[in-house]
Amino acid sequence: MNFSIKTREFLRFCFLAFCCYAVFIISFAYWYYITNSIALTPSAKPVKERLDFAEAIYFSIVTFHTIGFGDIHPITNMGRTIVIIQSAISIFFTAMFSGLLVYYVIKRPNDIFSTKKLYIRHRNKNFWLSIRLGNKGRSIIDMDGRFEAWTIENDSRVRVFQLQCDLPDLERILYFDINLDETKNRKLKDALIKSRKGKYRLHMKLSVIGNDIKTGEQVAFAKFYDSSDLFFGKMFLNVYSWDANGHRKDFRWKNFERIEPMEPDLIQKFEEI
Repeated sequence: MNFSIKTREFLRFCFLAFCCYAVFIISFAYWYYITNSIALTPSAKPVKERLDFAEAIYFSIVTFHTIGFGDIHPITNMGRTIVIIQSAISIFFTAMFSGLLVYYVIKRPNDIFSTKKLYIRHRNKNFWLSIRLGNKGRSIIDMDGRFEAWTIENDSRVRVFQLQCDLPDLERILYFDINLDETKNRKLKDALIKSRKGKYRLHMKLSVIGNDIKTGEQVAFAKFYDSSDLFFGKMFLNVYSWDANGHRKDFRWKNFERIEPMEPDLIQKFEEI
């Protein structure tokens, strides 16, 4: 399959892996060299009494990859011990490198996020409970969303409201909105008003699940809120603009949490209902 990956993260991983590999090779070559514990086999030409550091690096690479050409071999107990240690480390290093490489190439990073606050907004003469979702990775399709609200009474969880619904595809920005003026959502609105007045602490959770558009991998996200996270606002500030071809451009993620303030009279109107 043709997987799309974040090039910067992949190159960073490869660079760090290569640095670790180089450190291992040079470190063991250094120990071979200073202990004078390796030598050419009798049949090797030309014959040398002492190997130089470049040849120690060569032997370290051959040993690390367990190739074993035999042109250089350990001649002391110290050398044999170093070979055993290096060979053991090489097995774990190779396994870890392969596993992490597959993870970075195939595994989708955790690049879904939501607003840290939960907003009561006023639009089209209605009050809405809104959360903005963002996505810096591949698009997510076939999404389902679930919102729950509950209180704690006598050490027991008492459910106040629950809503489960299908969501549009998440390309970059998605809004999870609940119309608080709809009859079916009135219970949630009453609970929000009571929590604003300090009658109890309301706990809430938004969870979404979908599939990566390229790999089909299932992607899940959850965020918890409570009464202290409730704020008022109107329109979220834009995080992108559009080009002449109808494509999004100029993403400004710094605007993700920003929202227009709600007028005090509207806040009072909400709390008096």
